[in-house]
Amino acid sequence: MTIKGWGACVALTFAAFAAASAHAEEAIVTPELLVSAGVEPIPVKQVSSSYTIVTAEEIEKFQYQDITDALRSVPGLHVVPSGARGTVTTVFTRGANSNHTLVLLNGMPLNDPAFPNGAANLAGIPLDNVARIEVVRGPQSALYGSQAIGGVINIITKSGAGKPSVTARIEGGTLGTLNTYASTGGSFGATDYFFSVSREDTDGNDITPARLRDARGEEEDGTETLSTSGRIGTTFNENVSGSVFVQYTEAEADTDADGSTAGFASVYQNFDSIFESKRLFIGGDLSGRFLDGKWRPNFSLGYTDQKSDSNDTPDPGGSIYLDRTTNEGRTIKAAFDNAFDLTPEQTLSVGGSYTRDEFESSGYRDLGGFVITQSSDAKTNAFALYAGDHISVGDRFFATISARYDMPEDMEDRFTFTFAPGIYNPETDTRVTVSYGTGFKTPSLYQRYGFDVNTFGGFPSGVYTGNPDLAPEKSRGFEVGLEQGFGSKVHTGATWFETKIEDAISIVFVGANSTAINIDELDTKGVEAFIEYNPFAELTTRLDYTLTIVNSDQFASSMVRRPRHQLGFTASWEVIPGTVLSTNTEWVDIDRDVPRDGFGFYLDPGPYTVVNIAGSHRLTENVKLTARVNNLLDAHYEPANGFVAPGIEALAGVEVTF
Repeated sequence: MTIKGWGACVALTFAAFAAASAHAEEAIVTPELLVSAGVEPIPVKQVSSSYTIVTAEEIEKFQYQDITDALRSVPGLHVVPSGARGTVTTVFTRGANSNHTLVLLNGMPLNDPAFPNGAANLAGIPLDNVARIEVVRGPQSALYGSQAIGGVINIITKSGAGKPSVTARIEGGTLGTLNTYASTGGSFGATDYFFSVSREDTDGNDITPARLRDARGEEEDGTETLSTSGRIGTTFNENVSGSVFVQYTEAEADTDADGSTAGFASVYQNFDSIFESKRLFIGGDLSGRFLDGKWRPNFSLGYTDQKSDSNDTPDPGGSIYLDRTTNEGRTIKAAFDNAFDLTPEQTLSVGGSYTRDEFESSGYRDLGGFVITQSSDAKTNAFALYAGDHISVGDRFFATISARYDMPEDMEDRFTFTFAPGIYNPETDTRVTVSYGTGFKTPSLYQRYGFDVNTFGGFPSGVYTGNPDLAPEKSRGFEVGLEQGFGSKVHTGATWFETKIEDAISIVFVGANSTAINIDELDTKGVEAFIEYNPFAELTTRLDYTLTIVNSDQFASSMVRRPRHQLGFTASWEVIPGTVLSTNTEWVDIDRDVPRDGFGFYLDPGPYTVVNIAGSHRLTENVKLTARVNNLLDAHYEPANGFVAPGIEALAGVEVTF
């Protein structure tokens, strides 16, 4: 596969390299602060909501390739790709629906208005320009508005700092994989900058399991992803600073879309079906510090354009279907935030935002003479006002109160709030936290106005028609957490959580046709527990366990692909200075799924275990060797039923900095 525009992107990026050769260190975000906990960063010891931070150091140690790899290590999250790397990938947080997790890039929403349920597609988001990933679990609508019912994922990119240099990396391996990366950035005077470019290409595996293949045998379902990004920040004077960020990604993946032969035999192994996506993210902000730093205003503006094309050509001896459809979602968001230090222990924040979502679909699908024309066009606007108050009393007591009033177009206004106090006892290293909050999610534009064909066993069986009368989903949830340290080597904790979602949206069938409706209630509850054991500075280990229980008033699609039990284990060991070994392992027990080749029935996929190992050795100050093995035990599993994940894969590479 070849992505158009690759040469132009490389030329532009390396022109920037030539103009300003430098490399960025990690973004200057103090590790003790959680950026996503409020309008302003809050010290992590004063955050009562459950959170996880994946740092650039951890990304490097465990050699995570993309955002989905990194998120698999986070408790309470379940990442579901629809096949090989690069195919559409969603995330479930604490048993809530995939569109109940708000995904941000530097604070700008990545959730796609053109995606059927408005969720974010996490496939193809690179990590080479990422400084940290923050995950805050539980209802966060009082801070972020619609969609933040299950939680928020905020991807924070690197900014330039330090001495100029360039880093280039290449790795290759089995499955025909070749990945290349380059980055540059740094600072001069009051201006910093960071640019990166990456290309990931793999022949992949056959994502259709053997039981669903036809006589043509096994094939390779490959993916190719190109990404380039740039960030420039500057300090205009002692009171005003600003930054601009741009990221563009193109991806192409073989998808094996369901089809049918001329003789009405189902075809799941579709040799010519391709999913292409182009995503543009632009953001900027202007920040100030006035009144001796006690008033800190910030104006931010962002734009996203996410376009996807489904292309399917009739296969000789295979599917006769033809697909030429395009879906495009655009989002514009502007926000004006203010933080006021009322006292050294109390910070008040107030702000307002405007968001516009647009959705368009075009093209047609010819399903053996049954032709469906795609022609949807919808848009919506929303305004919001919000305020928060963070209080700390010494090192022992802290609390955050947040409230928000959302005014979505064509729907009732929504008021949400969060109250999150906590207590810390430094003498015993004990931390107790409580959080209660409400949330909501407006129906996606597709759920309200979309139109598409339903298939059963690859055959057209009816149509999906949007429901413009859908009501917003509403939630309320709480959690209680306890963390305990035992000296400097052992740290453990557990959190009980419950979330009740009213008017949850689910797809239902009336005969062969389908639509979206509000069901009465969807409840999730469970436990997140962990233990960290770091016997010495060079060796770190962590074990996480998540129990998730999901109940619904009716047995609906909103209950599938949720694991009842999850175990995650990570460990890293610096054997000698410059040589690091690491592993990350996950054990997942999915409660139920929908069979790809069936209709109206549910199955228990059973548990699976995935073990990944990695190692790196620094030859010199400027040269590092890397190696990793994904799925070491060659486990055969289907994250989504009917779509096989890759088997064992070995890769080796070299990184040069100059």
